[in-house]
Amino acid sequence: MNIWFATGNIHKKAELAAILNAENSGYSVIIPTDAGLDFDPEETGTSFFENAMLKACELYRLLSERRPPLYRVGDPVIADDSGICVDALDGRPGIYSARYAKTAAERNTLLLKELGDNPRRSARFVCAMTLLYKPEHFFTAQEIFEGEIVKGPEYARGEGGFGYDPVLYIPSLGHTVAELSEEEKNRISHRGKAGKALVAILRMNSLNRK
Repeated sequence: MNIWFATGNIHKKAELAAILNAENSGYSVIIPTDAGLDFDPEETGTSFFENAMLKACELYRLLSERRPPLYRVGDPVIADDSGICVDALDGRPGIYSARYAKTAAERNTLLLKELGDNPRRSARFVCAMTLLYKPEHFFTAQEIFEGEIVKGPEYARGEGGFGYDPVLYIPSLGHTVAELSEEEKNRISHRGKAGKALVAILRMNSLNRK
């Protein structure tokens, strides 16, 4: 089954493909650029859920209008909106996580600078993920991944993952998210848990169509 993922982020594509196919499900994840589509909707929502829905509906519209060769009527669309919410910053950067600064390194630097030596380091990744068959037929799962922001730049560790992964420390594991293996991260992360919830729905809908 082809699944269209409403993103231009190749790291997210690889991560979602691994999550969806953890049990050899056979899903092929396609992003708009794979089909030569220009996809960059303005994220005007006020919540992770609203932005995920906005992106899913926009890609559905684009696919319905353009009908690229890889697209088949009935292909589901998945969209997610995710970010990091820091308690001491009143939940910021939240839905603006990807727009906090230009590059991942700059975003991490800015986050640590804003937080400074504040002893309150609790934070979490949040992911709202929408599975859309039609604008009137969709499912959404929202999950979190709890941790703590590292004490300073010198504590940011790990080469894996992307985004804010090097600066979110998971006390129970003794590692930052960027130090986790791909398999471990996908099993316990915000995106991993939301993706697994939608896999169950994908399977249920596939069975109902047979």
